[in-house]
Amino acid sequence: MAADIIKITRQNGVAGQLAYTAKVRYPDEEPSELTFVGSVYGGVVVMVTEAFPRGVFVTDPSRFGKFSPKWVRRFFGVEE
Repeated sequence: MAADIIKITRQNGVAGQLAYTAKVRYPDEEPSELTFVGSVYGGVVVMVTEAFPRGVFVTDPSRFGKFSPKWVRRFFGVEE
């Protein structure tokens, strides 16, 4: 079962860097926040969570399309 995305917010960085923070809820769990850091130019995306504050690289982020709120929804399997 897919996560329920409560809210996605965008933060702009420098030199094309972007961060999207998603507040999500999985069935039978409390809501949590995850932040995805990437670039408008493509390339690496890092997922930062409370459990992994140093970040985890997303393998092949281009499979979810252009880095955007739609990308975040596709990551969670909410949008095809």
